[in-house]
Amino acid sequence: MNQLVFKSNNQIVTSSRNIARDFGKEHFNVVRDIEGILKNEDTQQMFYETTYIHEQNKQKYKQYLMNRDGFTLLVMGFTGKKAMKFKLDYINAFNRMEKELKELHVPSYMID
Repeated sequence: MNQLVFKSNNQIVTSSRNIARDFGKEHFNVVRDIEGILKNEDTQQMFYETTYIHEQNKQKYKQYLMNRDGFTLLVMGFTGKKAMKFKLDYINAFNRMEKELKELHVPSYMID
């Protein structure tokens, strides 16, 4: 999946694989970081463990989906030019999607 953010279970999310890809990190390191974050019970609602099928070997592997808060918490410590660009792109993508979703839910009496 190449989309920066996408809709899953009625939430706007991104995946640990997207984070690894866009930050040039190994996916297992991103998963390790998320699992460290999940040791705090206040973070449980920010991440959802799931699996994906690897394109080459067709095996199942663990990945995490995360909402905006989970993403923010995870990448807060990432630094560098690439990290800053990605953070800004991610914020813009969430804001665009949020605006589109709000526009879809405009009550009919408000439409001329």
